[in-house]
Amino acid sequence: MKYPLVSIIVPCYNHEKYVFGALNSIVDDTYPNKEIVVINDGSTDNSNNVINQWISRHEAIVSIKYINRENKGLCATLNELLRLSKGKYILPLASDDALYGDTITKRVEILEENESTGKLVLVSDALVIDGDNKVILQSSMAEYNSGNKSKYETEEGIMEEVIKNPSISGATSLLNRKIFDIVGYYPEDLKAEDWYFYQRAAANKAVLFWNQPVSLYRVHSANTSGLATPIGKQLALHKSVIKTYYRNYSKFPQSKFKIQALIQLLKFVIIYNRLKIKALLK
Repeated sequence: MKYPLVSIIVPCYNHEKYVFGALNSIVDDTYPNKEIVVINDGSTDNSNNVINQWISRHEAIVSIKYINRENKGLCATLNELLRLSKGKYILPLASDDALYGDTITKRVEILEENESTGKLVLVSDALVIDGDNKVILQSSMAEYNSGNKSKYETEEGIMEEVIKNPSISGATSLLNRKIFDIVGYYPEDLKAEDWYFYQRAAANKAVLFWNQPVSLYRVHSANTSGLATPIGKQLALHKSVIKTYYRNYSKFPQSKFKIQALIQLLKFVIIYNRLKIKALLK
């Protein structure tokens, strides 16, 4: 088997407690041809020192690029990471998550075998862990996000699922760089970049599913979504989701998917307006 370069891209923001483990999980995977690209996106904690300590211990065994700079936001950071990386394959890894199961070799093999059919994105599952690394759920897709994993067995099912219930969380995707030539980079004014990306990738029939846990998805108090999220952040997220549906609507391949998207859009508009009222009454 050939081993094309895999770039593991790591955006970091205030994860001094977890980034060491995230980086360790990359070198623990035995795939032989990989690089690590990290950007510390203006963290206000000790993340920069932790990353530098890790690099000093590991730079002799793996290729590492590291930039420490002011905060620009997640999408801008992801786009910069993409431009800095050189791999045929891209594996995004949040700095509070970790890889699991020594799966990169198998995932590369699957995408190599299916590249000629236009499959450029391989999606898998993740175990869910808490802030103390304890496994609390066996599936981020089915249990944490209430997704229907059986939908991911068909192209039509994938399209329906990413419209109705985007259930992909954690470092569960391996991406052929060609996908960004098709769907574009991440819009830097959006906070729901994953919804935007997977809807467009599915609309191009570029997504495959491998039903294995390949990462550890961490749930803790600093996650960017959830019931504990302040109203201001909830409003920003819902506004971003609404923009996502507007921008992707024309990309959906059939009228039934367009109808599903309009229904979801209406739901988010209603929720957004309720949140605005709630914020005004506070």
